[in-house]
Amino acid sequence: MSEPEGPGADWAEGDTMTTLDDAAGEPEPPAASGGTAGGAAAEVSAVAEVDEPDGPGVPGDPGLAAERDRLARALRETRLQLAMTQARLAALEQSATMELGRTLVRAARRPWSRGVQLPAELVRLWRERGGPAGPGAATLALASAQLGDLAGGGERFLSALTAPGLGAPGSEAASWTPPGLVITGVLTGRACATLAPDAAVHPLLPHDADVVLESTGADLVLIEAGAMLAGSPWAYASDPAATDRGRRLGRLIAAARALGKPVIFIRNVPAHLAPGLDWVAASCDAVSDEGFGVQLARFNPVGLAGSRAGEPVYADARDPREPPAVRALLDEVASVQPAGSVPWRRRPALYREHALFVTVSADQAGEQLACGARVIMIGGEQAAGAVTPAGAVTPAGEPWGAPALREKITELQACAPLSAAEIRPALREIFAGQATPVRLAALARLAGLGDHMIAGRRIAVLARAADAAAAAALSAGLIRQRLTPAEVIVVVEGPDAASAELSARAVTAVLGDLADRGVSVRAVPAVTGGPDTAGLPEPDGLPEPAGLPEPAGGPDTPGWLRRAASVARSPWAVPWPSGREHHDSYLLDLACARECSQADAAGYAGVAYAFTASLEPALARRDFFASGDPGHGLRLFSVS
Repeated sequence: MSEPEGPGADWAEGDTMTTLDDAAGEPEPPAASGGTAGGAAAEVSAVAEVDEPDGPGVPGDPGLAAERDRLARALRETRLQLAMTQARLAALEQSATMELGRTLVRAARRPWSRGVQLPAELVRLWRERGGPAGPGAATLALASAQLGDLAGGGERFLSALTAPGLGAPGSEAASWTPPGLVITGVLTGRACATLAPDAAVHPLLPHDADVVLESTGADLVLIEAGAMLAGSPWAYASDPAATDRGRRLGRLIAAARALGKPVIFIRNVPAHLAPGLDWVAASCDAVSDEGFGVQLARFNPVGLAGSRAGEPVYADARDPREPPAVRALLDEVASVQPAGSVPWRRRPALYREHALFVTVSADQAGEQLACGARVIMIGGEQAAGAVTPAGAVTPAGEPWGAPALREKITELQACAPLSAAEIRPALREIFAGQATPVRLAALARLAGLGDHMIAGRRIAVLARAADAAAAAALSAGLIRQRLTPAEVIVVVEGPDAASAELSARAVTAVLGDLADRGVSVRAVPAVTGGPDTAGLPEPDGLPEPAGLPEPAGGPDTPGWLRRAASVARSPWAVPWPSGREHHDSYLLDLACARECSQADAAGYAGVAYAFTASLEPALARRDFFASGDPGHGLRLFSVS
């Protein structure tokens, strides 16, 4: 399989098509996409127009749209048939008859060198006369079955009337923002709940996989190993006894690759729980051994009680296959009480009810830390951020012994539950390294899609600068931030249009360091005192007093802020007040709070990690700043 030369190069409908013959071999993950310094990823432009952007574009001719949809359906059908035909041709070329003919021809052409090897070659062909074996043979057999199914139209009736990804509402408008990542595939209910806050998720079932795959217009197809376990619709798909489900899974992978969609196998369960999945891994484009991370929308300290039970809890059932050292440790320390098998929907509430946990899983430790608990790691892999005071507790050198573990448990039980200030350092580390959007961005890069697909973390910083010196201060402040914004919109004022344009070009040049980091930088010239700069101070005016950001939204929204928000393309925006110093986690704390709460706006209202009735938004949806709507009914969340 050839590697894509750019984001999504091999996955788009182009001239190069990945066939099922390629899928039979070991998949090669695509090269991670990422812009270099000063590359195409950095968009630096000066917006010279002072007028408002154009409104939504006029929709196209319905007749042309219908014809385009018909041609798209015909193209997809033709590509699928071509891919299956190529798979059959590859199977024919690998047949025993073809191999025998090639062997005889080679021996006839070079009798002295090849002739002596002819008996050994014939013996090898005789031993392999039963046909090819392994993942490749299974893939070719499933491709043949899929080609035969194309003759019927029962399951493909609905898909013949749909054209995924075409005619998206508002796609012709200049102000239309592309949607986030769209995911489909073989997923468990827990995986869907984990991915739903950060992507549009469409799980596939065995009876409708073909139809839903073609009708959703997904960017990425995920095959989760955990979905093959007992109790799920795809259970036993890898078992030879369930040939129908295995065949449908193979058809799904074949159809996805024929449609040009990247397929990634998520191996998130041990091999002994879901054996026989080697052919699935070989048929996919890439394989990931990591899970989906910590979903902060579910595991968070929002609404955490001040007093919680301090007894240590092992939040799982005892595993018969656990290491002997872990088994002996849990047997000797009687104070650690196993919670038994806990349903995944119940886990966030359980983690918030207790202040101390003992675990062997790094993923589980991250979820418990995000819920504000102390965690002791007694075996297995170590959790990220385990050395921080608010993180998981691990042994300093040798593995835990029973006396040392009892002493540590007694010490932590005597401590008060963690406060919001003590939880925040661990929460920052989870947000930056273990959260679900981080794992999704890694999967998107693995598939050649780019990490810009994660819309929830695309933040636009809205600022204003009078000259190059103010722009340099803005650049320095943003470079220090642990979370890099997706774009920076700077309103540059001047006494007239020509001066504003010159100042905008100077500000753009000063912000080149941000552009080199992949940030889209736009300088918007504005005339001082004009309709777009209401509330903008004169160049020689006094700086605003330090405090919270100025009021936003409603009739009192400054005109420059509305203008900057209307130019931005990111779904979230942060006004950046001039003349103020922010700590390096300012943007990260706001984004983390919004991700935990799923609120419409976040800010500082004097209460820690709680919803509030009113606040001055420091981060909000872009439309909140651009529309001038006072925002009645919004969910407001206070960071501290």
